[in-house]
Amino acid sequence: MSQRRGRFTSQLSTAFAIVALLTALMAVISSYFAWNYQFNQYVRQNLRDIAAVVATAATNAYQQYGGWNFSYYNVIPQVTMSNEIRVQIISNDGRIIYDDMALRRHMQEVIAGSDRMQFTQEAADDPALGIYDLVNPPSGTAEQAPVIYNGEVVGTVSVYALSPSGFLTQRDIALRSASMWTLVASAIAATVFATLAGYYYAQRLVRPIHKVTDAALALRDGEQFARTGLTGDDEISQLGEIFDTMADSIAADRELERRLTSDVAHELRTPLMGIQATVECIQDGIYEADVENLDTIQSEVRRLTRLTNVILELSRLETGALPFNMELIDIALPLSYALDAHWGLFESLDLTLESYIREELYVIGDNERLQQALGNILGNAARYTPEGGTVIVGSYKQDEFAVVEIIDTGIGMNEENLNNLYKRFWRADSARARSTGGIGIGLSITKEIIERHKGRIEVESQENVGTTFRIFVPLA
Repeated sequence: MSQRRGRFTSQLSTAFAIVALLTALMAVISSYFAWNYQFNQYVRQNLRDIAAVVATAATNAYQQYGGWNFSYYNVIPQVTMSNEIRVQIISNDGRIIYDDMALRRHMQEVIAGSDRMQFTQEAADDPALGIYDLVNPPSGTAEQAPVIYNGEVVGTVSVYALSPSGFLTQRDIALRSASMWTLVASAIAATVFATLAGYYYAQRLVRPIHKVTDAALALRDGEQFARTGLTGDDEISQLGEIFDTMADSIAADRELERRLTSDVAHELRTPLMGIQATVECIQDGIYEADVENLDTIQSEVRRLTRLTNVILELSRLETGALPFNMELIDIALPLSYALDAHWGLFESLDLTLESYIREELYVIGDNERLQQALGNILGNAARYTPEGGTVIVGSYKQDEFAVVEIIDTGIGMNEENLNNLYKRFWRADSARARSTGGIGIGLSITKEIIERHKGRIEVESQENVGTTFRIFVPLA
């Protein structure tokens, strides 16, 4: 069990680590591309600035010397002498007017005693110099700027970056490398932290789950008082509270089953013992097999039949096997029939019956089943209302429902009784229920009938004051 429990913790920790790692990798990758893009833009802007400066110098030289003259060589190198870029000036007819890489290499090969003016004088005789074949053609990132004289383009300046870093300084390159390594280190640290945090959070998360699991296993093994003891506002604590409530309900149902078994045994044993005693007395000659003694046996048999019939009826209701004759009826019809059937009972108990029945409240229902459900409530009101009390019966419309209200001034019920009201064979006062003939199943049947009509029952009660039943049935 402990190994199985550890799986969730490790899985959650792994999930945290994977999410953190993927997030960090996405951050590193996106930052890497963002850095490269920004640095590339920086390099290109530098090249554009150099191209513009060279184009301006070339334009001034072209204007000053009246064309491409050797004298411009004295101006351009002062701007572009750099080992990190390469500058070319190409005339409109495609001639390479200037290439600073070729010039730099040529100057390195010039004899130490030669001066620069001698070299530029040679350029006057042959502008191409014949030195441009000494280097490879330019390649790589380039920016261009036109050389404009009197509104016409007389040449083009092209500036090339000779290295991937272009015009980046050592500080720029160090900053980029440090940023990348910082992101990688942050990714590793975030992954480790997320793994530890995930493990800690998983431990806290599974601890209450373990309590629920332990309580469930204990209940399975027969420990009916096992509970989680969880409280709080989070979902797992609420799950624990619901589980405890469910366990309490199971314990109550077990107690009810025990009482049910006892009550059913008592209900069956009493008439069976009466029948057995009467038959044995007749067999022993103590009683005669006359009408009176046979009537006693028949009365007990009817009692057994009634008990088995109501149990069978409730079972068929719960399984949906009992057919209902659903039709359009006025709710006043089954209510009136139920009142007529119980009128004599109210008179015999010296109870005052008041009624205010509204007609033309039409519902889709089974007249006989609704009469049975209402009759069960009326019978309870008569049994549990002391002599001289009052029972008020009425019907009215509320929203989309026809409502039947039955109010008595009886003994009432406490909260515990209300919670157990619809449980089979449950009786708030067993002795009183038996003395009046109740077997504690009528309200269970009533509830099933009303729910089959898509309705509901509401109950309000106060001890020694009375009880109010409201039956809601949807209007047709």
